[in-house]
Amino acid sequence: MMREANAGFTLMEVLIGMVVVGLAASATAVAMQSAANFVGENATHIEAIALAQEAIEDLRALPYEEIESGDRQSDDGRIALTWEVEADSPEVGTKSVAVAAGWTWKGEPRRYVLKTVYSRIGRN
Repeated sequence: MMREANAGFTLMEVLIGMVVVGLAASATAVAMQSAANFVGENATHIEAIALAQEAIEDLRALPYEEIESGDRQSDDGRIALTWEVEADSPEVGTKSVAVAAGWTWKGEPRRYVLKTVYSRIGRN
């Protein structure tokens, strides 16, 4: 009785297959790590935008005369908020407000700035 020559895989074929699978797994791991970093950075950016918008709304709730420059931190202290108020800008009876949200991502400073203008309502 004769044995068939192609009855199984050779050691070399198995090793080559393992190398190919290993390379594919490594590439997938690198792509997943990049995606996780991207998601983490975007989550912080979205949080900073939300905090800046919240600060704008908090200022909007104040009487016009009480809108002044200030600062605060996010609850976890990762994001610093500062707002600068410039009176009579861009015209008399208005206040220009710039809220900046700043944080550090992987040792690099990041910053988001939101600007708006408030005006008096009614006559004084």
